[in-house]
Amino acid sequence: MVQLMDSITTIAAVILKIVIIVVAGLVIASIVAKVIRRSKRLDETAKNFFANFASVAIKILTLITALMALGIPAATFVTVLGSVGLAVGLALQGALANFAGGILLVVFRPFRIGDHVTLSGTSGIVQNISIFYTTLLADDNTVVTLPNGTLTNANIVNTSINGDRRLCLEYGLASESDVEAARAAVIDAANKNASVLKGIAPAVTVSTHVEGKITLKLAVWTRSADYAKASEDLNKEVEAALDAAKVARA
Repeated sequence: MVQLMDSITTIAAVILKIVIIVVAGLVIASIVAKVIRRSKRLDETAKNFFANFASVAIKILTLITALMALGIPAATFVTVLGSVGLAVGLALQGALANFAGGILLVVFRPFRIGDHVTLSGTSGIVQNISIFYTTLLADDNTVVTLPNGTLTNANIVNTSINGDRRLCLEYGLASESDVEAARAAVIDAANKNASVLKGIAPAVTVSTHVEGKITLKLAVWTRSADYAKASEDLNKEVEAALDAAKVARA
């Protein structure tokens, strides 16, 4: 009976020890992640990446410590971990490539959280750069998850990296249209648009006649953050201005 009680006491002590280790590990992982996210020395992109990395690393160390508390010898555990790690590494080459890609994205920073980019043919706003994946809020309001490993070898177009962006729009006019009246209407609409930068005059050019149609090309500058709104609003305003000027469109 005494031996049974001693065994129960020993098992209970081991279980309690493991519970304390696991709880402490999870609490530490949470605290470290919060400290990193509150850092004023890192930007939002680096904060998210390193917070996720630190959290995962501490949880793995917690698991190792808990297993060792069960009585698994360190040498045996390291040997098994090495063998398993090799097998897992071979099986998860893609995941390791994504992890390495995540580090490269954070170090070289071709884009940051909040930037509007085109990645692998998908355009949208970067919402998160995690250890393995980058998440975009696409222009059509869908959420797209892209592997970091793929992005390091893909063409990246960052439309937010510069403060200003050139917006080009085209309008088809009938061959008999009054081009000068159309040009004046388009420029007037561009000058009245609140998103168009006032320091650079709108440029309007006329292409050659093709199959009885004239193409009027408008070029203005706007803030990168206002690009989508400027494009939508300016299109409506120019079309209204052309209608008001009674310019026939093709």
